[in-house]
Amino acid sequence: METSENLSHFFANSSASSHRHHCDFTENSLHRLFRTDPECLFPSRTTVFLIHGWGGRAISMGNLARALARHGYTVFNYDYPTFRKNIEEHARVFLEAYRKTLRTEAIDGEVYFVTHSMGGLILRSSMAEMTAEECRQIKSVVMLGPPNRGSGLAVIGRNALVRSVNASLGDMGLGRNAYVQRIPAPLFLPPAGIIAGKYDGKVTAENTLLPEGQPCSFTMVNCTHPGSRNPARTLRPILHFLEKKSFQ
Repeated sequence: METSENLSHFFANSSASSHRHHCDFTENSLHRLFRTDPECLFPSRTTVFLIHGWGGRAISMGNLARALARHGYTVFNYDYPTFRKNIEEHARVFLEAYRKTLRTEAIDGEVYFVTHSMGGLILRSSMAEMTAEECRQIKSVVMLGPPNRGSGLAVIGRNALVRSVNASLGDMGLGRNAYVQRIPAPLFLPPAGIIAGKYDGKVTAENTLLPEGQPCSFTMVNCTHPGSRNPARTLRPILHFLEKKSFQ
């Protein structure tokens, strides 16, 4: 269910700080930023951004955020109402919030991303608008069940009535005119790891791969599409890729 407009975008942050606060920004990039302590004796300065998928909210990535925080990562969990904008518009809002967060939190070191489903498309679309320097700050990306080459279930999103209440679903179609098929490549592509669910049911393993010409690593785990957010299923390969830039 979509919540009210004043909750439309926020970052929920599990960090190494010893305090908690939040900031509200009231422009079209409205978001909130929360800071909490990770459950780790030796927290690092490494920063991970999470972006949830279609039909979800940041709470759907909460267990994964806490698991990463327990391993010493500072975690920013981005929340947004998935139905209200198309993917390109979501990417513009996210990029504005991301850049503002880097400034206000003085994040000038390595940055990592973990995305679920449509969240990976929002990241790709955002990176297409980033400078090469901004892209190089991102040291690696892990995508969980991303419809990088589209999803057959998104065909209903082309219906005008559906589009009027759900602006993003049709962007993930299989046709060459779907937005997902036209996302530009970034100026620099960080190491990207794809984790597909063996029992996904929404995105085929082949369609999780990045477009031709954009290399990526791939692994499959025994989980469903929403199950890929479960740390019990995917935390180990996520941590391995973030640290080693490989699933091997």
